[in-house]
Amino acid sequence: MTNALIFDFNGTMFFDAAFQKTAWGNFLAEVFNVKMTESEFQSHIAGRNNRYTFEYYAHRPITETELETMSEAKEQGYRTLCQSQPENFHLVPGLSEFLDNCRTQGIKLNIATASERPNVEFFFKNLGLARWFAIDQVALNDSSLPGKPAPDIFLKAMAKIGANGAESAIFEDSVSGIQAANRAQTGQVILVRDPQATAISLPVDLRVDHQISDYYRIGETLLENQ
Repeated sequence: MTNALIFDFNGTMFFDAAFQKTAWGNFLAEVFNVKMTESEFQSHIAGRNNRYTFEYYAHRPITETELETMSEAKEQGYRTLCQSQPENFHLVPGLSEFLDNCRTQGIKLNIATASERPNVEFFFKNLGLARWFAIDQVALNDSSLPGKPAPDIFLKAMAKIGANGAESAIFEDSVSGIQAANRAQTGQVILVRDPQATAISLPVDLRVDHQISDYYRIGETLLENQ
């Protein structure tokens, strides 16, 4: 039985690949004078925390001050892009109804995201996430845990809501996220694919139980007979 759902946010609850690629491309060109490739985005940005990505391009460890300064610059650009295109700044189709149904059935819900606190607060404010989630329970990027593909952020998200891994499902969209979900030994792993984004290529040894591009039917699969 599945009695808890853990969601990555970016690319899983909100299809933001275009926003992320533009924001990262602008930031990397300005700060590191490099042009980001699609391969780099999938391997070294998608699902990763900011420290990992900054250090990949800097070719050295960065200080806490550098991390804070660069993160705010990149994320402010990202948030501005989101607000400039309200027609594309919304939850994945079917997700609101799915989450309402989960709440009705008493399913535990949480978010595990590589986003930092300012972005999480931005999403809660603009996308109404408090309707289903408690912001203080969200497992986010506060530099206290190793980033994906380590499973720690998912384990923390489950622990915060008293969830059992074997009875939980994790929703993810990135290679590093699917790797982390596998390592968390969760009961179900769901790959969420943005139909407008470049399809990711997963290693053959990774377990994916379901693939979706919206949330209209996944409830019938995960929550039936509960």
